[in-house]
Amino acid sequence: MANDIYQHFRPSERLFIDKVTDWIDKVSATYSIVTTDFLNPRECYILQTVLNQAKQQDIHLYSSTMIAETEYVKLIIAPDYYQLSLSDFELSCLQIGFASKFVTLKHSQILGTLLGETGVDRAKIGDITVHPSFAQVFVDQKMVSVFIEKIQKIARSGVKISEIKPEQYVKVPDQLDYKTVSLSSLRLDKVIASIFNYSRSQAQKLIQSNKVKVNYAEVLRNDFELFETDLISIRGFGRVKLLHNLGLTKKNKIRVEVQIISSK
Repeated sequence: MANDIYQHFRPSERLFIDKVTDWIDKVSATYSIVTTDFLNPRECYILQTVLNQAKQQDIHLYSSTMIAETEYVKLIIAPDYYQLSLSDFELSCLQIGFASKFVTLKHSQILGTLLGETGVDRAKIGDITVHPSFAQVFVDQKMVSVFIEKIQKIARSGVKISEIKPEQYVKVPDQLDYKTVSLSSLRLDKVIASIFNYSRSQAQKLIQSNKVKVNYAEVLRNDFELFETDLISIRGFGRVKLLHNLGLTKKNKIRVEVQIISSK
């Protein structure tokens, strides 16, 4: 089954496919449940695809989106007799208070501090939302005391971290814009240059300075080939999703409908 599923994904995703296969095999063999770390939408798609390919109809997926609507989610993989308990998601939400009159915190500053001061894995941290006077972050339940005890300051600002109910999470809505662009090719540097009106050299500098991700994974190749549904994230500029390939223009350029995503 593994070799068949590999052909549908990029080589860089093989390790995650193997991990997913191990999870499914464990549930099937031991009739226990597996609660994942936080997964991005691409990883969730891979997991669902592998499960469908395995034709394990007696295994079910449950998503933490039934607790809070977030981008990064935790999934429960369980046998069909399992009775869902929301506590099995091991999901917690922290609120970070800061002196908004004197400082403005950024997503990158919060994530960098949470990782740097504790040494925890990125997969133990979910969505981070920043509001004018507070921030909220989803974390693995087992990490709550670690963050509360070790984090007293973020970007030189004193902070107070407390646990809140996940239902108190306040989502920051994205702003969505749609446009159709004509591209000479689907190379990563050319797509970024066309959509953001940059020169190719500017686009290549962004890629080479580790500011660009495709489907949540860092990409350093200027000639990385993109496909429909790929999500491009550019640190500091937002995200772009390639929705539909609309075919060729009379000048043999590729017409693509894209979705431009930015946070308010």
